[in-house]
Amino acid sequence: MYPRSEQNDQLAGRIGLTDLSQCELFPKYFEIETVNLCNARCIMCTIDKWEKKASPFMSMELFHKFAEEVGQYRDWIETICLNRDGEPTLDKDLPLRVKMLKDGGIKRVTMSTNGQRLDADLAERLLAAGLNDIMISIDGCTKETFEGIRRGLQFETVVENAQNFIRLRDKGNHLCTVRIRMVVMEENQHEVEPWLAFWSPLLRAGDKAYAMPAHTWGNQLSPEEEAEISRFSAHPCISPFSSMAMHVDGTVGICAVDYNVKFPMGDFRRQSIKEIWNGEAFRNVRSFHATQRRNEIDFCRGCHIWDRQYHYADKE
Repeated sequence: MYPRSEQNDQLAGRIGLTDLSQCELFPKYFEIETVNLCNARCIMCTIDKWEKKASPFMSMELFHKFAEEVGQYRDWIETICLNRDGEPTLDKDLPLRVKMLKDGGIKRVTMSTNGQRLDADLAERLLAAGLNDIMISIDGCTKETFEGIRRGLQFETVVENAQNFIRLRDKGNHLCTVRIRMVVMEENQHEVEPWLAFWSPLLRAGDKAYAMPAHTWGNQLSPEEEAEISRFSAHPCISPFSSMAMHVDGTVGICAVDYNVKFPMGDFRRQSIKEIWNGEAFRNVRSFHATQRRNEIDFCRGCHIWDRQYHYADKE
């Protein structure tokens, strides 16, 4: 279905496929938003632009439907991330949701958190539920810098919670990997080196502390330079061939940075994941990307967030 090209073959390899058309079986990666609330007001976040949902939490009924369908593809799926735009630790059912996925045979369940509410009790329950990986975002190594970026959070609390999670993980010999991430911007770029020097020694093999630049949310905040836009036009994005992002109400956007579902792909309340993934909307997006026409989709034009994520998260 997709033309053979060097770019498409490279993309298939990144996803773990021998041919790009194999992607249509089912998504390999999911980002599932179980809560659309946050206890922070980070300066680079889009929270002030979020459209209000009927309920800020994903119902357990809808999540159970999700867990049942993904369980049928447990051997195919690589990772399910239990967050999207909201802060997952605000979801009282988070450990239960982790356990449901692990009981269904999902290989890798992960989450990203700002760390403010990741106290010892929640850490122990998440580890006991079988959480495989956690990313804690800490955008500074001083109180002034951190709290100037992660507004509403307390530097000492977040650092203590992250350190406690690592200690509890190590003490219980849990297999959960830990990633500590800094989003680099003008306000904290002077702290990257001391930040790495502080966090790296606390981690064990398989863990990672890394810094990556902020992105533009699919050019929804500020346009990329025209040269960058042209340079990426020939490269298909990994997202529409591998990943699905589902919001608390079951709506599915074009990708994980489509925080208000401006480009709807489907609705899980009325469709299955399989139907959405092989629906006309997703097929059209994949076709544009596979034929070097991604810039004809306004939302995708010049965006390279997933290339950045892939590079910075996986580099040694």
